Amino acid sequence: MHKSYIRRFHANEIFHRIRIEPQISQRDIIARTGFDKSTVSSIVNRFDELGLIRRSSNGPGSKRGRPAEGLSISPDKGLLIGVQVERTALSFVISALDGQPLVTQQQRFDGGVGKLDTLIARGIAKVRAACDRPGEILGVGVSLPGLVTDEGLLVHAPIVGWHDVPVFDLLSSKVHYPLFIGNDVKAAAMAEHMFGDCVDEDDFIYLFSGSGVGGALFLGGEMYGGATGLAGELGHVKVVPQGRPCSCGSYGCLSAYVAGYAMTSEVQHLGIEGVSEFGDVLKQAAGGNLVVLDVLNRAALMLGAGIANFINIFNPPLVMLGGDLARAEAYLRPATEQEARRLAHPSMFAQTRITFSKISASKSYLGGVALALDGVTGLDASHVLP
Repeated sequence: MHKSYIRRFHANEIFHRIRIEPQISQRDIIARTGFDKSTVSSIVNRFDELGLIRRSSNGPGSKRGRPAEGLSISPDKGLLIGVQVERTALSFVISALDGQPLVTQQQRFDGGVGKLDTLIARGIAKVRAACDRPGEILGVGVSLPGLVTDEGLLVHAPIVGWHDVPVFDLLSSKVHYPLFIGNDVKAAAMAEHMFGDCVDEDDFIYLFSGSGVGGALFLGGEMYGGATGLAGELGHVKVVPQGRPCSCGSYGCLSAYVAGYAMTSEVQHLGIEGVSEFGDVLKQAAGGNLVVLDVLNRAALMLGAGIANFINIFNPPLVMLGGDLARAEAYLRPATEQEARRLAHPSMFAQTRITFSKISASKSYLGGVALALDGVTGLDASHVLP
């Protein structure tokens, strides 16, 4: 494993531990992470030099007369900006190093890549001006709705019709802060690990439904990227041979059956009026519309089949479902769990929890913040994450 990658991994995990356990000692960091003493000491000292943490007395230590030292995140060192690119909107959030949002803003977007750099630079300036907390901007994280390689090339984003766009180079010409970019679903999974219910999970599979269904593999405490950073497109596993057409250009993908747009389209095709988006589908379901409930149940069966495949391949302790899947939990959970139990190997299913995200639907903008925080605290991190 490359030395810089190992250092980044160590730095991220140490900062993560300090953030979720304020006043933690170096000895406890060593115990929690399993890293050796010299590694922890070196990285903590580097964080201290950068002003990212503060040291304080933490009560009596193990040696007589010598107080233990507690470490916590510096509350006023600097700021992070997260940007989320969607088909019709650009969302901006500014936060402190603890990831707590200070100001959020949104602007309309026509989906054109031509003015993306200018619009993002302008949005960053506006959200910074709206924040009255002092501090330099340490990093900007931009989550993108498509496949992003390790070199910052957006290979394909069907929802906006982009192909082979060198997004990192494009944005770097206008964004004059440390810049970190990545796929939106992987960024959401990173946010789940930093701020959500996966804080203490080193291994989990993440599925997110928005404009389509994307996925992320969080293995051994780190996002798995594969050969060029594109791994984890779990929404494009095939669940029906030669089935429905998918936005990726193939057929029978999981996304074509369980994405919000797919369920909305099916409900419309069945003649249910007043349905133009997935929120309308959920309203119809809440009103007891049997046709809509049947559509959701069929989608849940497909979702369960997909999850069973992931369980059989990865034997994960946790499968987390986010975005529109989380919004529809009440209607999807029973059949999803039932079908996953039926199709997965019994011994592996028994070791897996299937749960629904609490933060992804209401705080989707945290993906960009997670990218920025991961990049800033990785010390030697690449600017294309994860």
